[in-house]
Amino acid sequence: MNTIAEDLTGVIDLADLLAILLAQPDAETAIDGMHKAAQIIGEHARSIQDQLGRQATPAPALTLSVVHRLEPSDRA
Repeated sequence: MNTIAEDLTGVIDLADLLAILLAQPDAETAIDGMHKAAQIIGEHARSIQDQLGRQATPAPALTLSVVHRLEPSDRA
């Protein structure tokens, strides 16, 4: 498994590659390989999501506190 930094680098590199390929005048020829690059980007993104999910620490349980303020019964 890659680290989060490695996965992010992979996502950025492949996204840059897609942008360059699609900017070319003959972008139709790039369409054949786009699905593979998109699939790899998705794999990296899912890996990041899984790693971040494992790192998340559960929030402490919330408790409700009720404070009663006693009022004098005979105000002058």
